[in-house]
Amino acid sequence: MEFKFFPNIHTFNPEEMEPKDEMGDVGKEIEDLSKHRPDLYLRVKSFLLSLKNVLDITPYLQNNQIYRFPKEYDGLYEMRIPKQARGGVFRIYFCMSLHELKTLILLCAELKHKKEPMKLDTAFSKLKQYRELVKQGAML
Repeated sequence: MEFKFFPNIHTFNPEEMEPKDEMGDVGKEIEDLSKHRPDLYLRVKSFLLSLKNVLDITPYLQNNQIYRFPKEYDGLYEMRIPKQARGGVFRIYFCMSLHELKTLILLCAELKHKKEPMKLDTAFSKLKQYRELVKQGAML
């Protein structure tokens, strides 16, 4: 899998872990995580490296490491790193690229401490924006 920040067109390489996310918040959240929760940062890095080397996310969906939202959020997914933890779970919201096979579009992220996700609506809004930009031909 490849990772791209939305709305940027840069490919994100988790091996380098230098998230250059000028317009979004995924890179900022990962960078903040590296400073404040280095233990969780290493887990996120490890997870992204393992995901980078697969062609299909089905096993991650089956073990609930990746969650696909129901119909009202059609096309929205989240990575849960780890699946559950007392100190919080890092969540990366994403969608599949509409034009590039094996590419995940990273929409936003959060370190979740509460039961309800705080950035779910933001992620869904970005998903709609991504689809509109693709429809207009402004983005792949």
